[in-house]
Amino acid sequence: LIRINLKGSSFMSPLELFAQILGFIGAGICIFSFQIRNVRTLFCTQLISIIFFTVHFILLGAYTGALQNFLALVRCILLIFSNKKWAHNNWVLLGLIACFVISGIATYSGVLSLLPTIAMIVSTVAMWTNDGFKLRVAQVCVTSPAWLIYNVSVFSISGIITESFNIVSVIVSFIRYGKNIGKSDK
Repeated sequence: LIRINLKGSSFMSPLELFAQILGFIGAGICIFSFQIRNVRTLFCTQLISIIFFTVHFILLGAYTGALQNFLALVRCILLIFSNKKWAHNNWVLLGLIACFVISGIATYSGVLSLLPTIAMIVSTVAMWTNDGFKLRVAQVCVTSPAWLIYNVSVFSISGIITESFNIVSVIVSFIRYGKNIGKSDK
């Protein structure tokens, strides 16, 4: 995405710069969200971040990231209404996983494009538990590392920074809350 002209200076196109700015807005919201103790409020906050990142990835031409984020938007809406049977049951979970897999196949562009699909499946299963501790373990062990590698491959500067900060933020939340970020935080 960064182009080098013959004189050796670097620049981004206005569209690429705009994509990065949108990504940074999404990054700020996402990084903040992991300091929210209440799981439902965390999902609502992440919903806003996901919108920015979906557009960010579209503008970068990173369609696996864009489609996985769009599906994460649907997932987040379902999780916000997880107290309703229609929104939170094993059939819906299996449907979401199937959508992540199908979208991963449809946008496959090499091994690295599998990482967002893996990340989204793992994080979806963790989110489905409504357990803040499990969610954060999945985030720090699988979701953020997978997205971090993908973001490097598509040159999503804000994505790289977001996942780096997410890892640190989750570790801070472990220090602040310990294992007390569980089901009672719904």
